[in-house]
Amino acid sequence: MRKPTDQLAGCCWLPRFIDKGRLWNSGTLPFFYRIAFCSLVGLDGHFLRHFHLRKKNFLNAVQESGSTDDGVRQWFLEQSKVTSARIAEWNLFAPRLGERGHSGYWTFHLVKWVLYPKAVVRPVNSLFEAIIQD
Repeated sequence: MRKPTDQLAGCCWLPRFIDKGRLWNSGTLPFFYRIAFCSLVGLDGHFLRHFHLRKKNFLNAVQESGSTDDGVRQWFLEQSKVTSARIAEWNLFAPRLGERGHSGYWTFHLVKWVLYPKAVVRPVNSLFEAIIQD
């Protein structure tokens, strides 16, 4: 899967979310990822809420795009709440999820024991950092 910082349509997380969506659709998303996929408290859930997207619609766009990102990029940019301003807000917000004083701080410190064990031994500040380290 791509890094959380990778961008498509100028938006971080979208390429990784597409990768996860493809694996979900094919039934090959690893167990712990399946548990967290589109969770309300995880990055996927934050992404969906920020852009007012529905999981089902996103997964349909991923399915219809096949193995290329172009169809998903086009679908994403056509959504009413996806604007350059909202993308810029997301790109500032998302990398800070899990940091002290930001959304997801307590959730990150609870789930890292199971989902990001390297972050327990070598502490990081955010979910993005934990994903990259993992």
